[in-house]
Amino acid sequence: MRAVNHALTGALIGLTVAEPAVAVPAAVVSHYICDVIPHYGSSQKGDTSLRASSFRSGLYIDAALCLGIVVLLAVRQPSHWLLAAVCAFAAAAPDLLSANRYFKVVARKRWQPNLYSRFATGIQWFERPIGAVVETAWLVATIIILWPFIR
Repeated sequence: MRAVNHALTGALIGLTVAEPAVAVPAAVVSHYICDVIPHYGSSQKGDTSLRASSFRSGLYIDAALCLGIVVLLAVRQPSHWLLAAVCAFAAAAPDLLSANRYFKVVARKRWQPNLYSRFATGIQWFERPIGAVVETAWLVATIIILWPFIR
């Protein structure tokens, strides 16, 4: 799932679960739950998709949207907004554990998957272009749910 959808899910958790000791772990767990849901994946296979300029552009767009979520929370300051920002990061953060693969693939160096990367890849059983429909629906739904908190 795109980072923006992970971040929106995490922000919603932070806004609705007032207890940080519950909200932050729940946000991390939400990452893996979201990754089990069918979602977008490139039609290009393996390392080729990671080297594509469209992948890099997607990373930049996702980063900008995630930053926008945090800025919006900071400007509007709904109840528990700081926890929501932390949870947005916590929900998206597990993808940072794949940075090593990305940098090695881009540099055309050998990358060997470890136990975590096999797990994280294995749960994403349906990553296909048509999954963009699910991602879009998730994005719209989370924005609709988030709206009353930030308006």
